[in-house]
Amino acid sequence: MDLGLKGKTVLITAPSQGIGRSIAKLFSKNKAKCILVSRNSSKLKTLKAQLDKNIKGNLIYSCDLKNDNELNGFLSFLNKHKCPDFVIHNIGGTLSQKSPMVEYNKWLDVINFNVGIAIKINNFLIPKMKKKNNHKIVHISSISGISYRGSAPYVCSKTFLNSYIKTLGIYLGKKNIVVSGIMPGAVFSKGGHWDAIKKSKPEIINDFLRHHHGIGRFGYPQEVAIWALYLCSKYTTPFATGAIINIDGGTN
Repeated sequence: MDLGLKGKTVLITAPSQGIGRSIAKLFSKNKAKCILVSRNSSKLKTLKAQLDKNIKGNLIYSCDLKNDNELNGFLSFLNKHKCPDFVIHNIGGTLSQKSPMVEYNKWLDVINFNVGIAIKINNFLIPKMKKKNNHKIVHISSISGISYRGSAPYVCSKTFLNSYIKTLGIYLGKKNIVVSGIMPGAVFSKGGHWDAIKKSKPEIINDFLRHHHGIGRFGYPQEVAIWALYLCSKYTTPFATGAIINIDGGTN
């Protein structure tokens, strides 16, 4: 099926592994060029080499987006190139902050990681997104944003992100810029959160899946990535702006 992605350009944050990496590979297979930004320069170069086999013109930039100076450097880099057709905000995580009683500045760090970076990039790119180009912005949120299960700062930041998706989608509704989100459930990827738990506390895995995942297994990164691809395809119209889709294996 032709998704209308050939020759388009997509910006993907945190594509070094897991969901972000699967998203980049799927776009590349559909002949879309990727702009990849991550802290891990080595993994970025390896991924770019793989994508270049499908289509040339992929770009990489290594920096820590949590650092405003480095983020501004990345925005200056983007300013030298054509505005991407699509943006996939995949960056996020707990930053090892679990308690609702952590210091306020640590709350802000987690909020910035999961929402603030996306806001800063969006604020820079949206004015450049011309109406005729039918741009799309997809945010990778989490089922934690509505289940309220997990570390407090992370849960709250994803709830914030969901509200941001909705309100930004409404604001841009008539601008032909479609804003959407995906809320994955527990996804297993090498080097990821659940991989670490499997190694340190394997007894937790089966109990969690039995009680909280209807399908009885973890999701795979590609099962989430395909939805990011669809939300950027020609089949996703402005009527979908503000949509947030659960891809969670029957989480309860």
